Amino acid sequence: MNSNFSLFERFLARGLGHFPFLKRITKAVYSRVIYLLYMSSKCSSSLGPACQVLNDDLENFFGYYDKSPVNSIGSVICCRSPYDTRQIPSKNQLIFLSVYLENEIAPCLNIPLNAYNWQQGARAQWISNDNFIFNKYDDIDNRYIAIVYSVKTGSEVKRFELPVQDAFRSDYFLSINYSRVMSVRPDYGYRNLEGLASEQLHNLEDDGIWRVDYDTGRIKLIKTLESICQIKKQKLFPECFHEINHIMISPNGQSAIFIHRYYYKKRRFDRLFLLDVKSEKLKLLADNEMVSHCCWVDTKTIFGYLRGPGGLDGYWLIDCVTGEFKRFLNHFLDRFGDGHPHCCGNKFVTDSYPDKSRMQHLFLGNLKTGEVTELGRYKHGFDFSGECRCDLHPRLSPDGKRVYFDSVFSGKRQLYYQDISG
Repeated sequence: MNSNFSLFERFLARGLGHFPFLKRITKAVYSRVIYLLYMSSKCSSSLGPACQVLNDDLENFFGYYDKSPVNSIGSVICCRSPYDTRQIPSKNQLIFLSVYLENEIAPCLNIPLNAYNWQQGARAQWISNDNFIFNKYDDIDNRYIAIVYSVKTGSEVKRFELPVQDAFRSDYFLSINYSRVMSVRPDYGYRNLEGLASEQLHNLEDDGIWRVDYDTGRIKLIKTLESICQIKKQKLFPECFHEINHIMISPNGQSAIFIHRYYYKKRRFDRLFLLDVKSEKLKLLADNEMVSHCCWVDTKTIFGYLRGPGGLDGYWLIDCVTGEFKRFLNHFLDRFGDGHPHCCGNKFVTDSYPDKSRMQHLFLGNLKTGEVTELGRYKHGFDFSGECRCDLHPRLSPDGKRVYFDSVFSGKRQLYYQDISG
């Protein structure tokens, strides 16, 4: 039996989006009932072996799909948790950010983390082959900050007064208000500070996107939420809660995309923006209610799963200069719905959410030829749910020869890789 959700089922789910609470309850019940018909005894199957990155008793994972855990010399960074990751993260429980050199089985660095979530970790990312940046809660100044560590020295080399969302090498990084994120979407927030009160959430003048210069630490609020809302402003905006998330800087560092999300009576709406980092000008790329996951293909092209022209949900290529939308050549992926794409040249990887048999699918594709290959299927149990879910979040290595992904098919959260060089 075909275990993918049908177009009719996806249409119903889309309609239930107008009623978030009802959708959540319906989805929870329906997925369990349908699983009884489609359940499989297999926990995984793949074209090649799924290799554990770490031989570790602790649960481990990397984070989001937009960054690779490995740098160009083979060093791997990952989060390790001594606690059950089926439980909501606690500000009182430290996990670790560990660095492994190529072919080494013991970490060369083990840094305590006190600000993290299961979806994005601490936003750890390489800014060079030696240095990496990540977020931390400063309990003395009572705020979130960004820390830079050096692998060579094994120590902190810089710290900044704001947390990182995305960094461009050692030039600059962009920051957002994680307390606001925690208030409206705790999957991507941190619990060290209280969320914002309603009055604070409606203050859009002093919140938005900050640019932080790496050398000087100079901070500038380059776009306020208020200025973002002025673009194609809607009448319901004053009644909504707003947030910015999923900032991704272009390969040349000149631009960034981000999602403006606003919530009206708990229903979510999305808009995709392009930001020129130097001129600080904004361009609205997509405004059709749903933008899910995107990535940069090159300095002018976006690839992502979103609602395109004609209200059609699927994988689209967006030309940032002309604003033109093009459907991805191969519609094979449409039957699997939403995914998390990551590109390296014309090569990309993406995944699916659990199907009726609770299997997550991992795909390798080519943007130029339209070819798509299924690399594997991995089981996702019901005990990892809500913000404790484990999406595969596939990421390609810088040389495009490996795909790294998180999975719970073994019963615990772990970071894996699969060789795709052949």
